[in-house]
Amino acid sequence: MKRILFILVILICGFAITAGASPKRKAADRMVRVAIVREAREINLEIDGPYTLHGATGKDIASGVRLPRTTVRLLEKGFFVGGTVYPLKRLVIEPRRDAAVKINNRRFRGDVVLIRTPKNQINAINSINIEDYIKGVLYHEVSHHWPMEALKAQAVAARTYALYSMVGANRKDFDVTNDIYSQVYGGKTSERYRTGLAVDRTSGEVLTYNGKILSSYFHATCAGMTEDAKEMWDLDLPPLKGVPCQFCQDSPHMHWHQSFQLQKIQASLNKAGQKIGLIKDIAVVDRDRSGRINHLKITGRQGEELVVRGKMFRQLLGPNVVKSNNYEITMKGYFVEFVGKGWGHGVGLCQWGARGMARQQFTYQQILAYYYPGTSLIDYHDLR
Repeated sequence: MKRILFILVILICGFAITAGASPKRKAADRMVRVAIVREAREINLEIDGPYTLHGATGKDIASGVRLPRTTVRLLEKGFFVGGTVYPLKRLVIEPRRDAAVKINNRRFRGDVVLIRTPKNQINAINSINIEDYIKGVLYHEVSHHWPMEALKAQAVAARTYALYSMVGANRKDFDVTNDIYSQVYGGKTSERYRTGLAVDRTSGEVLTYNGKILSSYFHATCAGMTEDAKEMWDLDLPPLKGVPCQFCQDSPHMHWHQSFQLQKIQASLNKAGQKIGLIKDIAVVDRDRSGRINHLKITGRQGEELVVRGKMFRQLLGPNVVKSNNYEITMKGYFVEFVGKGWGHGVGLCQWGARGMARQQFTYQQILAYYYPGTSLIDYHDLR
């Protein structure tokens, strides 16, 4: 019966998704500026083929057939690269033909811009076609051995999120970072055949709601129900209201537990400006409709009380340690034990759920329609 209900909901949601992207390109693909190194004193650089160096004006200042491994440093007069000083605040490395730029032992397609920061450190920005960018992302988000429909769903979600993140970023030196605060990106080094196929087979496709790019959040395992985005951020959208999910039951992140010294929790709270003495008890105040914790009450041994948001508490202790905001609490003397379910903030696409749906023969369009109900799937080149 539950299986039938899920299918009906998916079919209903599926009517909101358009037929898909046209293979014809009406405009050039977007370029993404990815911060691959930030605030570094030096970086390792290698170029495995022909290249050109130029400044912000685009005028060529040097070229070569390849650049052996070298260390880039900042001197008073400019960038010191391969025995030469370039008196610039921005140095653009443009590989030609099939060459790639290797930064700190990772290979990257596209140009790399070295920027001297106001703190006299180096930022390295990779300027890359968005499709190649997603190819460098996908391997870090899902296994390349997963069913193709799950990979395609993740490719669309990642492409959509990248374009959403780029809105309003034109005043900065980069659009996204290469870590969990944007999307983990490893460049050409992280590309795999099957994830590359998933990107190519969904090329240009993104999710929109009311004609605008969706903030297509995703996470590893929801453990039963995805989260309403308004519980996490100032974002109230129907496609991100949360849906029941029984497709991620075989996720290795379905269940977890962690123990903490109360003294460590006290120190973390105090460091964040949440003053509390020696902790006597930690209790759940309330949960939202998905079962995730809204507020916790922390009681000190002197009777003082502190009420904190569950999401803030998780961030203080580490989101990869307290894997989700859905857990039970057991006090054990000077320790506390959390027994929880799922991994991630819970909003949007459940990655292990997408895998489960793909294994049950759902298409990537149906997967996206289920986790982002009411959205349209279009070619972003058609957006006005």
